[in-house]
Amino acid sequence: QPWYSNRSDITSVVIEPGVTSIGSLAFYECSNLTSITIPSGLTSIGEQAFGNCTGLTSITIPSSVTSIGVNVFYNCTGLTDITVDSNNSSFCSESGVLFNKDKTTLIYYPLGKNDSSYTIPDGVTVIEQYAFYCNSKLTSVTIPSGVSSIGEMAFRECSGLTSVIVPSSVTSIEYNA
Repeated sequence: QPWYSNRSDITSVVIEPGVTSIGSLAFYECSNLTSITIPSGLTSIGEQAFGNCTGLTSITIPSSVTSIGVNVFYNCTGLTDITVDSNNSSFCSESGVLFNKDKTTLIYYPLGKNDSSYTIPDGVTVIEQYAFYCNSKLTSVTIPSGVSSIGEMAFRECSGLTSVIVPSSVTSIEYNA
């Protein structure tokens, strides 16, 4: 549950060692949050934990994190880079984009990236729910053959998107994708 009444006053957070979980909506609407230090030992980050943290530009996920909730970076319009510790056994990042460790699932494309087009890497089979949600900068996304599933709300409210070609390998397109 939200724990601070005027969340826009928060600019920096250091999570102390020993904390193992960031709950759902934990930093929701901390719009001026620009810095967060997440310690090794943290294992889970809840749904929309950083939702509406529009001042957040980058985040580093430590090796210990094994669970990340749905739409964890909802409306983080300033976020350009997600870095994952190379020793993490569950997640990785490539060019600031969040994937599962073996890069078969694209989890989240940061809203602050200034690219107008993006080519999903070969080997990805799943585009996770909310992966590109509310992205206004991308005008085209290239989905490789081999992707079989596009998650719920994956491309919803992508106001600049004018071109997406869905390959024949896709067998599942979820609600409001």
